[in-house]
Amino acid sequence: MNQMPALTTSGNKSPGLGDRRLATLWIATAGAVVLHNIEEWLFDMTGWVAAHPGLPGRALHGDQVQFEVALVIVTATVLILAATAVAFRPRWSAEALVYVAHAIVINGASHVLLSILTWSLMPGVITGVIMLLPVGALVIHVLPSPRWTMSSVIMTVVAAVGIAVGALALASVFTGVK
Repeated sequence: MNQMPALTTSGNKSPGLGDRRLATLWIATAGAVVLHNIEEWLFDMTGWVAAHPGLPGRALHGDQVQFEVALVIVTATVLILAATAVAFRPRWSAEALVYVAHAIVINGASHVLLSILTWSLMPGVITGVIMLLPVGALVIHVLPSPRWTMSSVIMTVVAAVGIAVGALALASVFTGVK
């Protein structure tokens, strides 16, 4: 059960002690995402996906340039959210971070699962295990749990898929890949 008091109040800003904790969690989360995306890029995620043609979601990765642009878009989105949350301390900050934490836990777990299924290290599995899973679990444990309803679950899934697919679609426009 979450032991920490809520980090946000009914006003625009969260309380003083909570600000530091929440800012630290946002920075850790954004840092984990940045390092994870760098690992996916450095170790040729698109090449790994191409080498495993039976995997679902193969079409989502496109070519290397398209994937690189998509990584930049996703990374920038998380950094903008984190910077906004840290600089302006909006009321939605803690809840948004919990949603991001669930997304990175799912991402990290999917890297582990696909690495096991293919008997090969999927690019991103190392940072998935040592960063995404622990940071995501910490955020989920420390912050107050949002009220999960069918609509909030659907919204979270649509937002996560929308960001990923939208980033790849924008990347294909920017790179001219069809």
